[in-house]
Amino acid sequence: MLTQIKIFKGNALALELTDTWTEEDKDFMVQLFAAKLNEGYEHINLLFKVKDMSVFKHMDLKAFMEGEIWGCKHFQKIGKCAVVAHSSFIKDAIKVEGKALHLVNKALEERYFDTEQLDEALKFISPKE
Repeated sequence: MLTQIKIFKGNALALELTDTWTEEDKDFMVQLFAAKLNEGYEHINLLFKVKDMSVFKHMDLKAFMEGEIWGCKHFQKIGKCAVVAHSSFIKDAIKVEGKALHLVNKALEERYFDTEQLDEALKFISPKE
């Protein structure tokens, strides 16, 4: 289930994924992202909080693939991206992914934060006002 954990007035979205990823979750994320783009922002800052890799156990594969395809199409619209978790695998993946993806999207700045660093992650994606 995807929930919005903080609402920003600017170009940022803070989301938490618990237990599973469904078609409704994908649609909710697309709707939130589109609303920010419609406000005129060039890049959207994202925070995704996940418990750990266990979210993949009950994931709707079709919804996951549709979300990935949507993400690839809108990749150039992502600015800062914070991934909050408690997983050494996710941490290592973000280190590699962040460097590689920055070559394709110069606006992208991706960082991993452990769960107790949520406040720091929220500051990282917060809009400059």
